[in-house]
Amino acid sequence: MTHLIERFTEHLKSGKYNQQTIVAYRNAIFVFYNLVRDMPQSKITDEFIGAYLKDLTEKKDKSEAMQAGKALKLFYEVIFNRKLGIKSTGDSKEEKLPEILSKEEIKKLLYTVTNVKHKALLLLIYNSGLSISEAINLRVEDLDIENRMISIWDKERVECRRLSLAPNIIDFIKRYFVKEKPTDVLFPGEKGTPYSSRNVQLFFQSALKKAGLEEKNATVHTLRHSYAVHALEAGMDIHILQHILGHKFLQTTSVYNQLAVIDLTKLRNPIADINLLEGELNFSLY
Repeated sequence: MTHLIERFTEHLKSGKYNQQTIVAYRNAIFVFYNLVRDMPQSKITDEFIGAYLKDLTEKKDKSEAMQAGKALKLFYEVIFNRKLGIKSTGDSKEEKLPEILSKEEIKKLLYTVTNVKHKALLLLIYNSGLSISEAINLRVEDLDIENRMISIWDKERVECRRLSLAPNIIDFIKRYFVKEKPTDVLFPGEKGTPYSSRNVQLFFQSALKKAGLEEKNATVHTLRHSYAVHALEAGMDIHILQHILGHKFLQTTSVYNQLAVIDLTKLRNPIADINLLEGELNFSLY
């Protein structure tokens, strides 16, 4: 495991960490390593690490234990691509399940939106499970209407994920282009800069109220959550959903499994695509 600690140290040196933090994080990992050096990784669970950090808090200074928690969380993320489900204190993260709108509720919501720009933006968010920042920072060049694709870039516009557009929203997006004629930012505000997230939340809340859904504790991000749940219910593989949502960790995506209600009777069996009366599978019953 020492070579992994060296890799971790190099990661720290290449980042924004000062020498004091690098030394403290490295020492924290070495202390933990001496405890678990003979244990298989499968035994080093989140609960085990959480208990270790709580014990450290009782034995040492609280801030020192907190720093060790931060070091361990970062170490497991960088080296094992594993996001620990605990806080730096060792306490477990109590994840509150997100609010979800049903397909019927989303339909009601979208029907109340009459502004063509607002509707196009909300349609794209629900179509691809976009975050609000991804949606408002879209550019015209990110849309490939002919091939029904959309490119979602990171903040530096270095990496992107290409996602498909549902056929039934293409005509509406074309109408938006005819009416608004965006040239650079796909959804520009008054000064040509991207909409602010606050403005998007305001017209979303207005639509929520018009649709009679104001009792729902919903925000624009609820469209992203709802897309994820509806995609799983439609039979989408969770690894594909992870890619679409841009999640680094599968466990982040897996929270939607708790909300999806999957009707097994409606899932298509692969054998249904095989013609059993042709070729080598044909045989006589007599």
